[in-house]
Amino acid sequence: MDTARRSRLGWGLLGAAAAAWFAIWFLFFPQFIKPYFAWDIEPRFAQVFIGAGYVFRTAFFLNAAFERSWLRLRWIVWGNLVFTGVLLFATYWHAPEFHWNPFHTPLAHIWIVLYIFEPVVMLYLIPRGTLSASSPTSGGPISPWFRRFLVLVAALLLMNGLLLLINPEFAATRWAWELNPLDARMVSAWFLGWSVWCGTMAFAQDWDEIRTAARLFILNGVALLAVTVVFRDEFLPGRGTGTGFAVALAVMTGIMIAFNVLQDRRRPADQPALAELRDPER
Repeated sequence: MDTARRSRLGWGLLGAAAAAWFAIWFLFFPQFIKPYFAWDIEPRFAQVFIGAGYVFRTAFFLNAAFERSWLRLRWIVWGNLVFTGVLLFATYWHAPEFHWNPFHTPLAHIWIVLYIFEPVVMLYLIPRGTLSASSPTSGGPISPWFRRFLVLVAALLLMNGLLLLINPEFAATRWAWELNPLDARMVSAWFLGWSVWCGTMAFAQDWDEIRTAARLFILNGVALLAVTVVFRDEFLPGRGTGTGFAVALAVMTGIMIAFNVLQDRRRPADQPALAELRDPER
């Protein structure tokens, strides 16, 4: 295994380990969040929303670690920069609300290190020419309706993500669960990250380039639907936005599943497998 591949493997495995740790912690051990995490995440649904997001992030990093071709990974770049950038933005904006005493918990410092070094390292792992390389031709063209769906989802997620980021107080008056400004801005990272990921997917020309991205979207949707069902009593009563949130999740996830099946059925049977993109510095 060459140096570039080993570096990406290490980056992906470390990211997956951190994401899996957060996912298990937030989903199954809430009693240890307040005393030991970087900040006090409240209420419980905010914890499980972020936990479900880290289920997706675990698979995201494992895919980045073991994928052989950067052509299948370049969809991650801009969305990952937005995702980590929003988390850092929220962290610095709300720095007084974090627990900075390392003798109490070191997680605030670890959180900062993770979300600065993760995107910086990613940028230096990308082989030169990757972002401008020609698309593969092994998976078949993207359906125009699939492309329209991706653009629509990108716009809807952008609309909600910007509201959570810029005006969380107003968002709290309409949201399905109780929001405070810090948690609202942290939650917005998933909305804005997926907005850019879907927008990037919409530019793809070949199904093989974004096939894994679509499946990770489905995984994220299923994880969020699972916590929505299990923790439905955490929604604020009388608003109806909890039902709307669940329906929107189910519809977007279901449509993504349908397009995944459609694109797989349209895969050219006689096309060779996607060739590995070679790093010119190798």
